[in-house]
Amino acid sequence: MSGQQYDLKSNPATVFADVTVAQSAYFLSLIIFLCSIPFLFLGTGFFIVIGAVLIVLAFIDAANIATLTFTTNCTADNDQLIIRYGLIRPVRATIPASAIRHIAVDQSWIGSKFKYGSIIILGDDLGIRLQYIKNPWIAVNAIKGSLGLG
Repeated sequence: MSGQQYDLKSNPATVFADVTVAQSAYFLSLIIFLCSIPFLFLGTGFFIVIGAVLIVLAFIDAANIATLTFTTNCTADNDQLIIRYGLIRPVRATIPASAIRHIAVDQSWIGSKFKYGSIIILGDDLGIRLQYIKNPWIAVNAIKGSLGLG
């Protein structure tokens, strides 16, 4: 088998199912979109431009969340953390467990209510921010437990 040829059976990888993008992160884009509608229909001149800008920002934010939903992947393999995300410019970072200095969670007030936030992983020479992660505290505990970071 080709898996045995490359010795893949002796090196099991742990794919973190806990590190997923929260669908509730779309809620903020929806709020921005709904708040912009009165500017378009009830405003004149300057307010119409504000409404159009808010709609564009809402769609950009929703597209960013959709891209991260389908491309974010976090794996632990042989005492290292492998993180992949992005579509147009994909980012692939490999951080050895010994090089990880700090793992933190950054949550806004809305993120804490809808249970999503960012995971910040700081290494010796690299810092990574995973955005819109569902239940970030559970994901951080899964990462720390798998890598033995306690």
